[in-house]
Amino acid sequence: MTFCHTFFVGCSGSMIFAPYITRTVKTMAYKKIDKEFCLTDDSVNAYRYRLLTSGLMLERFSPAIGMLMHNREKGVAVKWEDFRIEGDKLFAKPVVNITQFPDLADQIEEGFYSGASVGHIVALELSDDPDLKLEGQTGPTVTKWFPRECSIVDIPGNYNALAHLYDESNKILHDLAANPDFSINHHKEQMEKIIVTAAVLSALNLSADASADQFGAELNNLVAKAAKVDGLEKELNDLKATQAKERVTTILNAGKAEGKLTNLLAEELEKNYAAKPDELKSLVDKMPVQARVTGGGADAGVPDKYKGKTFNDLYVSGELAALKSEFPDYYETLKNKR
Repeated sequence: MTFCHTFFVGCSGSMIFAPYITRTVKTMAYKKIDKEFCLTDDSVNAYRYRLLTSGLMLERFSPAIGMLMHNREKGVAVKWEDFRIEGDKLFAKPVVNITQFPDLADQIEEGFYSGASVGHIVALELSDDPDLKLEGQTGPTVTKWFPRECSIVDIPGNYNALAHLYDESNKILHDLAANPDFSINHHKEQMEKIIVTAAVLSALNLSADASADQFGAELNNLVAKAAKVDGLEKELNDLKATQAKERVTTILNAGKAEGKLTNLLAEELEKNYAAKPDELKSLVDKMPVQARVTGGGADAGVPDKYKGKTFNDLYVSGELAALKSEFPDYYETLKNKR
């Protein structure tokens, strides 16, 4: 503040002293540095992921400000102007806030601060496509993004700059410093939300305040258990099928031994009841015993269509195979007669 003294002449001609106060407003001072900085390019960064310049939404980097060494508590150190893209490199020139950082412009011009580093990166789309990865890259390729600030730093590619990726809600997508092998296929511009119900938490034996890591670990355990159950279920199904087949064979053999089934009929029943042994047993139990060739006559019980024909006659007519299957004893008799 500045104090000013003013004298007034009163009506009686005497001098009157009257002080008043005026304010001196301190204006902000800036200095533009005529020196280009490379803000970003397509190379693999210290956290083994990379940002594609082609996917940079430069219009969303507004206001285009930067801190000093990413220290937000000290205030805004620069704003960026004269953006220029050459190949995969983004260049710009800094305008320094010399009111708050009086020595910074000189230090930049003298080369003590010679780097720029994008910070607080908002990742809108990421890809784990191997065709997009470069040598040494284990993290994702960020294909659509923008920064919220770009700091002046002493060493380009400052490690504090790239520690986190954020979504548009300012939530950290992942701590790449802790997990450098992190990869993700895709994040939409409007990030999808996953709602975990109480029932799901209960099934996973988790509380409502469980962390994302805990949730992920329990979910992975559940998936592993499910895989084991699937394998066990397949083994049980295979075992059931084997047991059913063995039962079908036993029932058919018993039916043939009791004279209820011919070989031809047994083959037909085996096809139709391969997985239904209980139904097959019920059917065979109700079937009568068929007449068999006995000492009462070689052709006893043999249909008339086979009688009076020789072995060769039945061979020529194509009936020999059926005769052999249905009446094996009569078949042997004709065979011996031949």
